[in-house]
Amino acid sequence: MTKTITIHFIEPNGTTKTVTAETGLSIMVAAVENNITGIPAICNGCCSCGTCLIELPQDKLHLASQQYSGEIQVLLKLKNATDNSRLACQVVVSDELEGVTFNVTNRL
Repeated sequence: MTKTITIHFIEPNGTTKTVTAETGLSIMVAAVENNITGIPAICNGCCSCGTCLIELPQDKLHLASQQYSGEIQVLLKLKNATDNSRLACQVVVSDELEGVTFNVTNRL
């Protein structure tokens, strides 16, 4: 049986959308499946394009799956990345992320 959680996205225009996300998949998959504006996911989750840039609240960063060196390298190349930035393709949906709000910061 598939388990889902509820998460929120703040799109680049300020609109907040609440969606369900399947645990074990990425935040990017949840965004694409729910037509979240600002996440074109050009590389389909291969962690190479940076078009799924999101920002987590500072107090929720520790809940996200751990970063690996490839994601860090992509983030370092993005002008609008911050210390709270992650690539949605690299954040795995887990129970701990229930109710978290992700700010879509990709402006492509």
